[in-house]
Amino acid sequence: MLRSKTLLLFLLKAVVLYGLLSLPFSFYDVAYGNMYRKAAGAVFGKFRDGGFVIFSEGKEPAQTHINVGIYATMRPDGSCDTATADINTRYLGFIPMILLISLVLASPIPWKRKLIALIAGLILVAMLVMIKQWIALLWLCETNTWMQFPHYTGISKKLLTFANTFMSDSASTVLYFVVAIWLLVTFRVGDFTTQERQK
Repeated sequence: MLRSKTLLLFLLKAVVLYGLLSLPFSFYDVAYGNMYRKAAGAVFGKFRDGGFVIFSEGKEPAQTHINVGIYATMRPDGSCDTATADINTRYLGFIPMILLISLVLASPIPWKRKLIALIAGLILVAMLVMIKQWIALLWLCETNTWMQFPHYTGISKKLLTFANTFMSDSASTVLYFVVAIWLLVTFRVGDFTTQERQK
Protein backbone atom coordinates (compact mmCIF):
# COMPACT_ATOMS: atom_id res chain seq x y z
CA MET A 1 0.00 0.00 0.00
CA LEU A 2 2.82 2.38 0.92
CA ARG A 3 4.58 1.59 -2.34
CA SER A 4 1.39 2.32 -4.34
CA LYS A 5 0.97 5.69 -2.59
CA THR A 6 4.61 6.57 -3.31
CA LEU A 7 4.17 5.71 -6.99
CA LEU A 8 0.93 7.68 -7.31
CA LEU A 9 2.46 10.69 -5.56
CA PHE A 10 5.47 10.53 -7.87
CA LEU A 11 3.26 10.39 -10.97
CA LEU A 12 1.12 13.27 -9.72
CA LYS A 13 4.15 15.45 -8.99
CA ALA A 14 5.77 14.63 -12.34
CA VAL A 15 2.60 15.39 -14.32
CA VAL A 16 1.99 18.68 -12.49
CA LEU A 17 5.60 19.83 -12.88
CA TYR A 18 5.71 18.85 -16.53
CA GLY A 19 2.37 20.55 -17.16
CA LEU A 20 3.55 23.81 -15.58
CA LEU A 21 6.88 23.82 -17.41
CA SER A 22 5.35 22.92 -20.77
CA LEU A 23 2.74 25.70 -20.79
CA PRO A 24 2.92 27.59 -24.11
CA PHE A 25 4.47 30.75 -22.68
CA SER A 26 6.59 32.57 -25.24
CA PHE A 27 9.19 33.57 -22.64
CA TYR A 28 10.00 29.87 -22.13
CA ASP A 29 10.75 29.53 -25.83
CA VAL A 30 12.65 32.82 -26.05
CA ALA A 31 14.86 32.01 -23.06
CA TYR A 32 15.59 28.45 -24.16
CA GLY A 33 16.02 29.46 -27.81
CA ASN A 34 18.65 32.07 -26.92
CA MET A 35 20.50 29.59 -24.72
CA TYR A 36 20.30 26.90 -27.40
CA ARG A 37 21.62 29.14 -30.19
CA LYS A 38 24.60 30.22 -28.08
CA ALA A 39 25.44 26.65 -27.11
CA ALA A 40 24.96 25.23 -30.61
CA GLY A 41 26.93 28.11 -32.13
CA ALA A 42 29.84 27.39 -29.79
CA VAL A 43 29.76 23.66 -30.62
CA PHE A 44 29.09 23.82 -34.37
CA GLY A 45 30.36 27.28 -35.36
CA LYS A 46 33.22 25.59 -37.21
CA PHE A 47 31.72 22.61 -38.96
CA ARG A 48 33.54 19.74 -40.64
CA ASP A 49 36.51 20.72 -42.85
CA GLY A 50 36.28 24.41 -43.71
CA GLY A 51 32.57 24.81 -43.02
CA PHE A 52 30.54 26.96 -40.66
CA VAL A 53 27.07 26.98 -39.15
CA ILE A 54 25.09 30.06 -38.12
CA PHE A 55 22.15 29.74 -35.73
CA SER A 56 19.80 32.72 -35.76
CA GLU A 57 16.33 33.61 -34.50
CA GLY A 58 13.43 32.30 -36.53
CA LYS A 59 10.06 33.84 -37.24
CA GLU A 60 8.50 32.28 -34.13
CA PRO A 61 9.87 32.29 -30.54
CA ALA A 62 10.45 28.52 -30.64
CA GLN A 63 12.05 28.58 -34.09
CA THR A 64 15.75 28.72 -34.94
CA HIS A 65 17.06 29.31 -38.46
CA ILE A 66 20.20 27.46 -39.56
CA ASN A 67 22.66 28.35 -42.32
CA VAL A 68 25.46 25.95 -43.26
CA GLY A 69 28.17 27.21 -45.58
CA ILE A 70 31.77 26.69 -46.66
CA TYR A 71 34.41 29.41 -46.23
CA ALA A 72 36.08 28.50 -49.53
CA THR A 73 32.94 29.45 -51.48
CA MET A 74 32.69 32.94 -50.05
CA ARG A 75 32.54 35.77 -52.57
CA PRO A 76 34.68 38.91 -52.26
CA ASP A 77 31.78 40.75 -50.61
CA GLY A 78 31.63 38.11 -47.85
CA SER A 79 28.43 36.45 -49.04
CA CYS A 80 28.07 32.79 -50.00
CA ASP A 81 25.42 30.20 -50.78
CA THR A 82 24.28 28.24 -47.75
CA ALA A 83 22.10 25.24 -47.03
CA THR A 84 19.25 26.31 -44.77
CA ALA A 85 16.86 24.67 -42.33
CA ASP A 86 14.48 25.68 -39.57
CA ILE A 87 14.23 23.79 -36.30
CA ASN A 88 11.79 23.97 -33.42
CA THR A 89 13.89 24.30 -30.27
CA ARG A 90 10.88 23.60 -28.05
CA TYR A 91 10.56 20.06 -29.40
CA LEU A 92 14.28 19.58 -30.01
CA GLY A 93 15.64 20.49 -26.60
CA PHE A 94 13.16 22.21 -24.29
CA ILE A 95 10.70 19.31 -23.97
CA PRO A 96 13.46 16.74 -23.20
CA MET A 97 14.95 19.13 -20.64
CA ILE A 98 11.71 19.77 -18.74
CA LEU A 99 10.83 16.07 -18.87
CA LEU A 100 14.07 15.26 -17.07
CA ILE A 101 13.55 18.10 -14.56
CA SER A 102 10.01 16.92 -13.80
CA LEU A 103 11.03 13.29 -13.33
CA VAL A 104 14.00 14.08 -11.11
CA LEU A 105 12.19 16.60 -8.89
CA ALA A 106 9.25 14.21 -8.46
CA SER A 107 11.46 11.26 -7.56
CA PRO A 108 11.23 10.02 -3.94
CA ILE A 109 14.90 10.58 -3.07
CA PRO A 110 16.68 13.10 -0.78
CA TRP A 111 17.14 16.64 -2.12
CA LYS A 112 20.93 16.36 -2.17
CA ARG A 113 20.69 13.40 -4.54
CA LYS A 114 18.04 15.23 -6.59
CA LEU A 115 20.43 18.14 -7.11
CA ILE A 116 23.28 15.85 -8.19
CA ALA A 117 20.94 13.88 -10.47
CA LEU A 118 19.58 17.11 -11.96
CA ILE A 119 23.03 18.47 -12.81
CA ALA A 120 24.30 15.18 -14.23
CA GLY A 121 21.06 14.55 -16.10
CA LEU A 122 20.90 17.99 -17.68
CA ILE A 123 24.48 17.62 -18.91
CA LEU A 124 23.66 14.26 -20.51
CA VAL A 125 20.43 15.57 -22.05
CA ALA A 126 22.29 18.59 -23.46
CA MET A 127 24.85 16.21 -25.01
CA LEU A 128 22.03 14.10 -26.43
CA VAL A 129 20.39 17.16 -28.00
CA MET A 130 23.71 18.28 -29.50
CA ILE A 131 24.24 14.80 -30.99
CA LYS A 132 20.77 15.02 -32.53
CA GLN A 133 21.62 18.45 -33.95
CA TRP A 134 24.93 17.16 -35.32
CA ILE A 135 23.18 14.32 -37.15
CA ALA A 136 20.65 16.79 -38.56
CA LEU A 137 23.46 19.04 -39.82
CA LEU A 138 25.24 16.11 -41.47
CA TRP A 139 21.98 15.10 -43.14
CA LEU A 140 21.37 18.67 -44.32
CA CYS A 141 24.77 18.71 -46.00
CA GLU A 142 24.22 15.24 -47.44
CA THR A 143 20.88 16.17 -49.02
CA ASN A 144 22.28 19.37 -50.50
CA THR A 145 24.55 17.68 -53.02
CA TRP A 146 25.81 20.98 -54.42
CA MET A 147 27.79 21.61 -51.22
CA GLN A 148 31.48 20.82 -51.47
CA PHE A 149 31.65 18.61 -48.40
CA PRO A 150 32.71 14.97 -48.84
CA HIS A 151 29.54 12.92 -49.20
CA TYR A 152 28.89 9.60 -47.53
CA THR A 153 28.69 6.34 -49.46
CA GLY A 154 28.09 2.67 -48.73
CA ILE A 155 27.74 1.67 -45.09
CA SER A 156 28.47 5.22 -43.90
CA LYS A 157 25.50 6.52 -45.88
CA LYS A 158 23.26 3.77 -44.47
CA LEU A 159 24.36 4.56 -40.92
CA LEU A 160 23.72 8.27 -41.42
CA THR A 161 20.30 7.56 -42.92
CA PHE A 162 19.43 5.29 -39.99
CA ALA A 163 20.69 7.82 -37.43
CA ASN A 164 18.73 10.62 -39.08
CA THR A 165 15.53 8.56 -39.19
CA PHE A 166 15.96 7.17 -35.68
CA MET A 167 17.18 10.34 -33.94
CA SER A 168 16.67 13.54 -35.91
CA ASP A 169 13.32 12.88 -37.59
CA SER A 170 11.76 11.33 -34.50
CA ALA A 171 10.76 13.46 -31.53
CA SER A 172 9.77 10.51 -29.34
CA THR A 173 13.06 8.58 -29.60
CA VAL A 174 14.96 11.21 -27.62
CA LEU A 175 12.32 11.11 -24.88
CA TYR A 176 13.03 7.39 -24.37
CA PHE A 177 16.69 8.27 -23.91
CA VAL A 178 15.70 10.97 -21.41
CA VAL A 179 13.78 8.42 -19.33
CA ALA A 180 16.83 6.13 -19.43
CA ILE A 181 19.06 9.04 -18.33
CA TRP A 182 16.66 9.81 -15.47
CA LEU A 183 16.83 6.22 -14.22
CA LEU A 184 20.62 6.19 -14.57
CA VAL A 185 21.37 9.40 -12.68
CA THR A 186 18.58 9.30 -10.09
CA PHE A 187 18.36 5.82 -8.63
CA ARG A 188 20.74 3.34 -7.07
CA VAL A 189 20.38 -0.41 -6.84
CA GLY A 190 19.85 -0.05 -3.10
CA ASP A 191 16.73 2.07 -3.67
CA PHE A 192 14.92 -0.88 -5.21
CA THR A 193 16.24 -3.55 -2.83
CA THR A 194 15.21 -1.42 0.15
CA GLN A 195 11.72 -1.09 -1.25
CA GLU A 196 11.54 -4.84 -1.74
CA ARG A 197 12.52 -5.43 1.90
CA GLN A 198 9.94 -2.90 3.09
CA LYS A 199 7.30 -4.66 1.02
